[in-house]
Amino acid sequence: MFLRFVFIVSAVLVAFCSSAATLTLDSLKVGLVTYTNVTVLGANATDLYFTHAQGIANVKLKYLTPEMQKRFNFDPTAAAEAEKKQSEADVLYQSTEAKAFYDRSRAAAEAADYVPPTSEESLSDPLTKNSLLGKAAPALELDKWLTDKPVLEGKFVLVTFWAPWSIPCKKALTELNALQRKFLNKLVIVGVTSESEIPSDLKVEFASAVDSKSKLSGALGINSIPTVLLLDNKGIIRYQGHPAAVSEKKLEALIAKFSADEKN
Repeated sequence: MFLRFVFIVSAVLVAFCSSAATLTLDSLKVGLVTYTNVTVLGANATDLYFTHAQGIANVKLKYLTPEMQKRFNFDPTAAAEAEKKQSEADVLYQSTEAKAFYDRSRAAAEAADYVPPTSEESLSDPLTKNSLLGKAAPALELDKWLTDKPVLEGKFVLVTFWAPWSIPCKKALTELNALQRKFLNKLVIVGVTSESEIPSDLKVEFASAVDSKSKLSGALGINSIPTVLLLDNKGIIRYQGHPAAVSEKKLEALIAKFSADEKN
């Protein structure tokens, strides 16, 4: 507001100085206040700007004596219209500033919320707020279980999106089977495929289910296979990507870390 005041004073001062000689007054009475040693800087439709013995000020022309109003060509109708426009401009300015402040605050808060919680144990870090990392996993709503439905509560879950016809997926089976055997009591691997059955020549040692219409994979944005989704024992997504990153060593460190966090 102070800067706006200085700007207005400067503008009227330039206009006044270019059109008339400087006006000085011994005193200027405005309501119950009397200013002394007054030097008029300028006036517009609504206000008079001046310096005085105590500093700089502006007052509404409508509060001056009739004699002084006449001296500065005061027009009540024009002044009322100008004040109305200024009031509307002030409201717009304040609302614009408030929105800008809100937007900046929200952006700062979002940036703080999505700082990647990187660590030595991390398999990957989020780059944007749209990342699934650190968020609660969706419910595993599948069309049909090809094996017994596993108990997932309190365990790490490695949801594996794959297809029996995919050569990369077949190559990943050996490591996935080994992880299931290694972490039998702490980890459940759930294979999800759109195929209705698994060929008998494929050795699959983990729970398997059918997502025939790819509802789950579509909701998660899965666009290549094999892809895994690693959930910790609280259902929070810790990794999404190729299964090669989920090595025995990394998985062991993650299970130890989050199991310790749960106890604390």
